[in-house]
Amino acid sequence: MEELVEQTISNANFNKELQQITEFYKCTFEYCDFQNAAMVDLMFTNCEFKSCNLSNIKLKGTQLDHVIFQDCKMLGIQFNECSSFSFHIEMKNTTLDYASFFERNMKKFKFEQCSLQHVDFEKANLQQAIFKDCNFLNARFEQCNLEGCDFRTSVHIQMDPEANRMKKSKFEPEQLPGLLAKYQLLID
Repeated sequence: MEELVEQTISNANFNKELQQITEFYKCTFEYCDFQNAAMVDLMFTNCEFKSCNLSNIKLKGTQLDHVIFQDCKMLGIQFNECSSFSFHIEMKNTTLDYASFFERNMKKFKFEQCSLQHVDFEKANLQQAIFKDCNFLNARFEQCNLEGCDFRTSVHIQMDPEANRMKKSKFEPEQLPGLLAKYQLLID
């Protein structure tokens, strides 16, 4: 089992050399292109991805333990296939469109300036998560625990309060139409 510790990897792709490594600890990836890579059964601990393209990567069985993604493109990723052991990620200025967090435990996670369009959050535990300046256009929230979430600075929120647990979630008044959409009310 190969591991890489406290290294900075720049302008790389998921080549044969990186494919032989199964554990990454305190590594930083900058301007890397991992698009469509099969990053299966790997372990990333205290790592950072900066300005990377990770679109459509396969993460089956991969552990993401305190991993930060900043300024990344991450289209279509199935985070529900990651290992649930020590799953903790943080997103900053990242595009996560068409991703799935189905049944993920994401209590107290932080998403800042992210595009979360068409993202599936069904049955996710997002209790006390912070969504700062995020775009939720066509995102799906169903049977989620959203208690204590902060959505106040985000846009295009549409969810059914009857289909989710939302006690003490924070919204701005202009976001209320997205919470009442199923009733087809005309609010002026």
